[in-house]
Amino acid sequence: MVYNMFTFVTMKRYNHHGLSIAYEQRGRGTPIVLLHNGGMSHTIWRDVAPGLARDHEVFALDLLGFGASARPGHGYSLAHHVEIVAGFIEHLRLAPVALIGNCMGSAIAMSYALENPAAVSALVLINPLTEATFRAGSMGTWLGLRRQAPRLVEPFLSVLRRLRVPRFLHRRMIALQLGKLGRASRLDRNAELCACYNSPDQLRSLLGVFDDMASYRRLDEITPPAGFPPITTIWGAENRVLSADAGRVLAERWRVARSERLGGCGHLPMLEQPEQVAAIIAGALAGTPRVASRSVAR
Repeated sequence: MVYNMFTFVTMKRYNHHGLSIAYEQRGRGTPIVLLHNGGMSHTIWRDVAPGLARDHEVFALDLLGFGASARPGHGYSLAHHVEIVAGFIEHLRLAPVALIGNCMGSAIAMSYALENPAAVSALVLINPLTEATFRAGSMGTWLGLRRQAPRLVEPFLSVLRRLRVPRFLHRRMIALQLGKLGRASRLDRNAELCACYNSPDQLRSLLGVFDDMASYRRLDEITPPAGFPPITTIWGAENRVLSADAGRVLAERWRVARSERLGGCGHLPMLEQPEQVAAIIAGALAGTPRVASRSVAR
């Protein structure tokens, strides 16, 4: 087990074929799995999870390569992340489970549901990452450059994979993800959030997502079949990482049941407007079947 020095919660471990995946568990009731965005950790849910845990059993994972989970330096494809989440859900016998994700966490949740629709009760997808939403964001030009001038871009990316994010850039990495509400709250000064960039392998893990953008492109092309779990999407209106406008097109293709756009929020609305995000999640889960508290040994 791992002790979280910031939230004073003992984190548990799930072993996936030798890869240690850290997670926080709290509450009892209908299960929820929370999946963070690239570059961060389960800590982005710190202001939302306690409220959800009053009526649900909440699991907040550190994805492979991030937080307190294993950092093997490879295996960061979308398919592998989905495989790990699938193993976690099966191991703890959580199905049917509600999946809530942010950015790549949303892509993982959606991909898992496409493969296992009967195992998912509901989806709440915050700032879902697809190739289209990334391309229309502030860093989308890198995707075009990589395809048009690979001989120029690939050596640069190779160097980045070996670098550690300098400490003076930690705050800037957080600030890039914030809207005016997050900046006003000085979330970029929060030690717990900045600590997410302390790992020497952080850039390698992030670039692993970038390397597999073709897999995220497929999410732009699918239309969920009839009987698919209900989808709620949430976008930060001031998201600079991904495009909320591109998210509108995605919502139409995915036939979402509810779509929310939160003013003043960027890429981390669960930290910028936690009460509003928690209320939207609660509303999305209100119609899901209730289950008795499980007594499965964990």
